[in-house]
Formats: sequence, structure tokens, C-alpha cells
Amino acid sequence: MSAQVLLVYRVMPESVETSLEGLKNDIRGKLEPKYRVAKIDEEPIGFGITALKVYVQMEEREDRSSDEVEELLRSINGVGNIELEYFSRVGF
Repeated sequence: MSAQVLLVYRVMPESVETSLEGLKNDIRGKLEPKYRVAKIDEEPIGFGITALKVYVQMEEREDRSSDEVEELLRSINGVGNIELEYFSRVGF
């Protein structure tokens, strides 16, 4: 059995008018089932802007990569900026 990797991204919406619930659904729809979205938290930034903290769990395999996750996130309509905040191996 391969190890699991946890990735935590900060996803900024394009604007304050972007529906966070819609964005959450689009993120899950784009990443799953290949990548597991463990949870998505809302993080208030200020001036009405709220970022999403997206926790992604994946198997450590050659056909899985954080680069692919980032490409998938960037391809979602309504996503402004993405930042990988945390990357850790969680199993052996």
C-alpha cells in the first residue's frame, strides 16, 4: 500500500461576487474521484474577501502529482489565485 500525501491549498476567488458554495462544488467535481477532497474551509481575508482552504489527500504514486492538482484548480471558472500552503506525507 502506498503512502498518502496531504496538500493544503489557499484558493482565492476571482471576485467577492464569486459564489463560494458554487466554487466548493466545482472544486470537488473537478478533483474527485482521482484526488480526495478531505475538506474545504472558508478563511476570511478582509474587505469582504474570503479564501478557501482546500485539503486534498492523494496516494503517493507516479501518476499523481501536486502539479496536476494545481492545473485542475486553475482550470475552474471563478478561481483567481492558488497557493500551496502545506505538503506532507501522512502514511508509510
